[in-house]
Amino acid sequence: MASLGGHARFATRATIAAPSRRRHASARLAHPVRRPTARSSRVARPGPDPRGLCVSRPAAAASDDRAPAAAQDDGPDVVFEFDDFDDDEPWDVIESFDEDELYELNASRSDADADDTYFDSYSHLGIHREMIGDAARTGAYLDAIEAHRPQIEGKVVLDVGCGTGILSMFAARCGARKVYAVDASGITRHTRRLVKENGFDGIIEVIKGKMEDVDIPEKVDVIVSEWMGYALLFESMLPSVVDARDRFLAPGGFVLPNEAAVKVALMSDEDRWHDSVTFWTDVYGLDFSSLIPRAKRDWHADPPVQTVPSDKLASDPVDAVEPVDCASVPLDALYEPIAGDVRMVASKTCDVHGLALWFDVDFYGKVKLSTGPDAASTHWYQTVLMFDEPAAMAAGDALCGTIELEPGCNPGERRTLNVYFNYDVVEGGKEEDGLVEPDDRERFQRWTVQ
Repeated sequence: MASLGGHARFATRATIAAPSRRRHASARLAHPVRRPTARSSRVARPGPDPRGLCVSRPAAAASDDRAPAAAQDDGPDVVFEFDDFDDDEPWDVIESFDEDELYELNASRSDADADDTYFDSYSHLGIHREMIGDAARTGAYLDAIEAHRPQIEGKVVLDVGCGTGILSMFAARCGARKVYAVDASGITRHTRRLVKENGFDGIIEVIKGKMEDVDIPEKVDVIVSEWMGYALLFESMLPSVVDARDRFLAPGGFVLPNEAAVKVALMSDEDRWHDSVTFWTDVYGLDFSSLIPRAKRDWHADPPVQTVPSDKLASDPVDAVEPVDCASVPLDALYEPIAGDVRMVASKTCDVHGLALWFDVDFYGKVKLSTGPDAASTHWYQTVLMFDEPAAMAAGDALCGTIELEPGCNPGERRTLNVYFNYDVVEGGKEEDGLVEPDDRERFQRWTVQ
């Protein structure tokens, strides 16, 4: 910092604010870290000179005989004195930014901050208890790894986002020669101990770090990862798996799971609609209906992740978009929106209140994990996308449209998922009617899974 005439001066063409820290609202939200509440604080007050500032501790802290000796001193800690400001004097420019540079800088800081929050949530044991205790999830991975024992025995395995290392230990138990277990969260300090206590420390190497920043000394034959989030793509962890695939997977190697599909079906749920909307029309004889628009905005901004009973489905499920081939999907494609045309035929006459979204993953046809309403319950449940207004449909009518899944594009939001749906109802649902052309569709919805 240059000094002119005793004044410390600096200037830039823009001011950069530190990105605000926020935690994803989801069922995977970990318990906040508890911090001590007893602490001394400081307050600022004008100094004796109008150009000065005294920073002192409050009298309460000073009078507390339990406070450290320094805190009991009620005198000023620091006095800052400032000379008169003259705007005509020249300024030294330390660093300047144009608009694009500022956006990139803020984006990188916001993304890094969001990543810190995301990985910190996986440092707590509760979330791992929930995932391991999900018998459908963990059992499917165990069955899939054991079904591939001949391809794993004597080979090198990479576990992306290993958590407690349970999948790594499954692979080691199936005879893997070496397993690299990578995770960016603080859970790795426990993973190392668990690996040693279970006798796999000679096989499993635990590495703490983001997969994109980690280097391993050899090619691997198998990549295993439980990367899926709500509606499959929430959390945006698949790019980490694909990055590892592109850098480390040996020719002839494979990825578990190998395919993932997003499923969608019509949902008719009068009780849910009443609880969310018509409830406000008569609250103990009072009219609270002006809150209905806010209630609708809330479910668009944060769709509920809940169990959808199978009897609430009003159509057979269809693929929302083309299934993801984990062995071949390009990394760049995962940062772009993906869209698919859908045609859902009503199985009964009813009001359709929204969509139910879930996913299935496949392990080369040997094992399949479904998170749908007809399958065993999982910690992913189903994602409920409520419409602004119900769509009245008769049995045989078709709801046709285009679903688009878009990773969050704003700084700090890349792990969220935007869902767009442009649609209309085709009465009679005749096959020859096909899909309604986008320009002719009357209805549009948007939700943000976060």
